[in-house]
Amino acid sequence: MNKIKLFFNKKPVIYLSLLSGLISGLLIGPVNPIGIFAWTTPLFLIIYTRKAKFKHFLLFFILMAVVGYITQKTHNLFNNPVLGIINGIIYSLIFTVTYVADRLFYRSGKNFLSTLIFPSVYIVIETIISGFIGNAGILAQTQFSFKILAQLSTITGLSGISFIICWFASVIHWLIENEFRSQYLKKALIFYGGIFTLILIYGIIRTNLTSDTTQTVKVATVSGETDLHGLILREKDMFLELSKDPEMEIPDKFYSSKEDILRLTENTIKAAKSGAKIIVWSESALILNQKQVKDLINQIKEISKSYEVYILTAFFEENNTTDPKPINNKCVLITKDGNIAWEYKKSHPTPAEIPVVNPGNSDIPYFDSEYGRLGCLICYDLDFTALTNQANKKDIDILLVPAYDWESFAETHSKSANFESLQNGIAIIRANGNGINLITDKNGNIIAGLNTFTVKEKILYADLPIQSKTTIYSKTGNLFLIVCAMFLIFVILSGIINRRSNKNFH
Repeated sequence: MNKIKLFFNKKPVIYLSLLSGLISGLLIGPVNPIGIFAWTTPLFLIIYTRKAKFKHFLLFFILMAVVGYITQKTHNLFNNPVLGIINGIIYSLIFTVTYVADRLFYRSGKNFLSTLIFPSVYIVIETIISGFIGNAGILAQTQFSFKILAQLSTITGLSGISFIICWFASVIHWLIENEFRSQYLKKALIFYGGIFTLILIYGIIRTNLTSDTTQTVKVATVSGETDLHGLILREKDMFLELSKDPEMEIPDKFYSSKEDILRLTENTIKAAKSGAKIIVWSESALILNQKQVKDLINQIKEISKSYEVYILTAFFEENNTTDPKPINNKCVLITKDGNIAWEYKKSHPTPAEIPVVNPGNSDIPYFDSEYGRLGCLICYDLDFTALTNQANKKDIDILLVPAYDWESFAETHSKSANFESLQNGIAIIRANGNGINLITDKNGNIIAGLNTFTVKEKILYADLPIQSKTTIYSKTGNLFLIVCAMFLIFVILSGIINRRSNKNFH
């Protein structure tokens, strides 16, 4: 065994790699991730997991749970220690399963194709998990500031960015296994280096393309008056009772006051008078009973007709359907003619909402306007690829997204929305009542932003280019992911066949 391979097989080096991987993992948490450490984390971790015995994965699991507890505090709205522990365990389970799977599939050797195993395992598991909990904070999103690499998402989706990061780790580990000999370095430079260079060239070209679109539409976001988190804290007993007894009458103190409704409608009129032609309210901008809903919609219809403006209202409402839970998280688009274009209920309520909020039907509504086809999702919905892919299939041009975050999660969720705009070629108007209001064009460029934690202004304006943009990803969807999954199936089947052949031979 030569010096390099011997060095990396020493126990102190193996455990130092684990420690380095854990520290790197802390530095790519959802809050202000340092992108370069996304490249070092998987490298350090596979040096440990590919050398350690399976019983040592218990140490890996425990330490990753600690990292998860620290980094996933952003998902713990009310800093509940029990929820923090649960988040840490879930985080650790995901990573442990990923690295155990890699350990099972990986075979050291000279074949460069073996370097594709780890990144394929990673993105398949990452995609499966994000299908249940959403994709905010996944590995690819650590590269938000690496604009050239971010353009890869327009071909492969976010999976491609996670893949290229993990492939780098796998290639370096393969070179270590093969002592960095010249013939192996040459292969790595030709294949990985060549593909990475092409990705960068594509990114440079795409980021320097200028749009010939000169036509714009003035749009606005209007942040609502509801202090949703404060209400939950104040009325947690009532929410608990509602979750147990959906038939219970909701107390009047739960609903928005006349003053709150008046301020929101006045800001909507102000935006319309300023020339905004599409106005989007933040999620749960108001909390209304059915009489309030009826009165409000009639009022907004009049405003829409008077100023010839599209207004997306967003509110919690008292449920009046046969759905089993007492509250709907809804948005209603009123057209410039004063008609209702759609009523949409949030398809993916957050864990905090699930006990009392009815989920929608996971079908993006749309309406053809003179500014392009408008569609809608609400906040957490945007984290689910199955829903955002619908926007591609339905040729939506501008996605209207009412949202409501919290301070520690606002930056992460904003970046997630920006990536959705980029990879899908869809302009997004994201109105946030408690976080970052965001308006992007179809290239994912931020046209305007407003952070409610630093600015008291309730209205954000922007001149949004009216343009048509199609990305490769918007047409091929998860094709890249499917190819990687098929490659893993091939690896598994090859392993089974080889083992049977060896048994028969002996």
